[in-house]
Amino acid sequence: MNRNLTFYTFVLFLWLLTGCKQDWLDVKPDKGLSVPQTLSDFQSILDDENVLNRQYTFVANAGTDNVFVADADAGNLSESDLNQYTWSLKINWLNGSANEWNHPFTVINSANIVLDGIDKFPSNDQTALYLKGQSLFYRAYAYYTLAQVFCKPYSKATASNDPGLPIRTNTNTNETKQRSSLQEVYNFILNDLNEASKLLPETKPILTRTTAVAAHALLARVYLTTGNYANAKLQCDAVLSKQATLIDYNDNQIVSPSRTFRFPANGIGNPEIIFYGYSIGGNFRGSTKGSVVQASRQLYNLYEDNDLRKELCYALTGDRLNFVASYTGTSATFGGIATNEIYLIRAECFARTGNVTAALKDLNLLLLNRYKKGTAPTITQNDPKKLLLTIIDERRKELARYTNSRWEDLRRFNLEPEFAVEQKITLKGQTYILAPNSPRYVLNIPDLEIRISGIEQNLR
Repeated sequence: MNRNLTFYTFVLFLWLLTGCKQDWLDVKPDKGLSVPQTLSDFQSILDDENVLNRQYTFVANAGTDNVFVADADAGNLSESDLNQYTWSLKINWLNGSANEWNHPFTVINSANIVLDGIDKFPSNDQTALYLKGQSLFYRAYAYYTLAQVFCKPYSKATASNDPGLPIRTNTNTNETKQRSSLQEVYNFILNDLNEASKLLPETKPILTRTTAVAAHALLARVYLTTGNYANAKLQCDAVLSKQATLIDYNDNQIVSPSRTFRFPANGIGNPEIIFYGYSIGGNFRGSTKGSVVQASRQLYNLYEDNDLRKELCYALTGDRLNFVASYTGTSATFGGIATNEIYLIRAECFARTGNVTAALKDLNLLLLNRYKKGTAPTITQNDPKKLLLTIIDERRKELARYTNSRWEDLRRFNLEPEFAVEQKITLKGQTYILAPNSPRYVLNIPDLEIRISGIEQNLR
């Protein structure tokens, strides 16, 4: 299996080089070089964890109120890290390129290779349909993560005119795609996920593959992001009818302060994980004691003393307060989807649609599993807007080291004046402010991509 993955990764690498539009397209290929042809070949491409499960972007959380960098540590950060942390007018990506842009398109190209390749098989071949479902899920997830970093926050009123992303549905490297509208991008994501949810099984043979439950979970997140609370709630129902387990943080067999990273290593044995993805590399992605990137005291002070998340997820090293827990069970940041998020999405949807009783039930169930036994508060707030503020805080506490969750929340809540947040930091005597709805909530596309494709740049 490892030899097969190495071979197909090499073949995929050649495909991806062509995707970068280099000037070697006319070079004659080696006739002895095989390309993926069998269904097993295509499954091997989708089982390449380094491409399909790794490097889900965490870049945007560098610009949130969850993190803090001390003056003395600023010199340990790269220029692009500092640009993100201080909301600079332009992110100076290393060599004009950025993994945050390139990697999702690598995932998209991998999915398209498989989708192109399985066209030759009978339309009712169950293995081919399984491969199609997996590919559609991965492609949708990649486009979703790109949209949260390189596109404006979704607003129904403007999405049809706001610039989106180049939508690629095949591996034709001679085809130059310009940016579709943001509405077209979200329609594409939703179409992929809705089809994937019908093709994928409910269970999976290995942790890193995806399922129908994962497709419903991602649909819930997408619908929440677009303000479609009725559909987001229905997708949560579909998830929780199949996978509803929450970890009791009192259970030292699953989560323990004696473990370096608190949770089961590589997500194995974590019953909350629906889809396993992760992000590694860079100061803002790690969760380790002594890291130069700290947790903000504002975030830390939101937790009550009996909240086990305060004890398990943070640690002091000298005067540094660091994140030390992730659902990866390693220093890598969790980039997938888990049931804790789904309960919070459904609670928010209930609160927004006036079903306070149902919202409180979901929220209190989560808290019951997060506090020391016998100390969990029972939230009784019956005002939907005040309850929503509580849910917002719980999202921040629960999902602090979880994909780009805080960044995505700030972007969407800023569209509602009563929930908008002005961010402010001071670094080396200089104060930086990020106003709600600032264009700097959209990162600039790497210069290399602009030069190669000529697509429209984001204005910051």
